[in-house]
Amino acid sequence: MWVVKIGGSLETSRGLPGLLALLADYGRSRAVIVPGGGRFAERVRAEQRVTGTDDTAAHHLAIRAMERYGALLCGKEPRLYPIGDVSEICGASGKSAVPVWLPGNRLAGQPGIPANWQVTSDSLSLWFAGKVNAEALILVKSVPNKTNDAQALAASGYLDEYFPEMMKKTALRTIACISINEQKILQQALSTGTIPPELRIVRSPTKS
Repeated sequence: MWVVKIGGSLETSRGLPGLLALLADYGRSRAVIVPGGGRFAERVRAEQRVTGTDDTAAHHLAIRAMERYGALLCGKEPRLYPIGDVSEICGASGKSAVPVWLPGNRLAGQPGIPANWQVTSDSLSLWFAGKVNAEALILVKSVPNKTNDAQALAASGYLDEYFPEMMKKTALRTIACISINEQKILQQALSTGTIPPELRIVRSPTKS
C-alpha cells in the first residue's frame, strides 16, 4: 500500500485532474490518498489571528480543513472514494475506487501528534502511512524540492516543522516528494512498486 499526499496548493493546478486520473488508473488496491488543507487551512490560520483561538482548537479545525479538501478531490474524480477509518480501505477496492482519507476527529489526542501548527497534513500523512503499514509515502507538491534532506526541507517550509521528528516515530523508510509536473515518477512507482533511491527523503545524521 502506498500513501499519496496531495498538497492543498494544487487545488487550482492544471495538472490536478491528470494527477487524480493517474491515481484512479494505477492506484486501485495500491494507494490511499491523504488530502492537504490548502485554502481551507489558511482560512483557519487567518481566523485564529483575528479571534485569538488557541493552537489546539485551530489544529482540530485544520484537520477539518483536510476533510473539505478531500471531499473536493472526490468531487473532481468519480473513481475516488472517501473513507473515515483505516478499516474501510479494503472495502474501497471493492468499489473500483481509490480511497481518500478524511481524518475527522480521529487524530484528537493521539500520542505523538502535537496539536499546533508545527504539524500539518505533511506530518499527518506520514503518521497515517505508519498506521496502515504503508510501503511508501509520496508527497505531491506544487514545486520540486531542492534537497532530499528532511531537516533542510522543514527549515525552508517545504515540509512542516515536525516532519523530521515524525520520521523518527515511524518505521517507514521510503518517503519522497515530487512536484505536480513529475507525474511520470508517480506512475512508475505505482506500476513497479519502487521509487529511485535518489528521490527518497532522508534525515541528517545526528551530530555528536
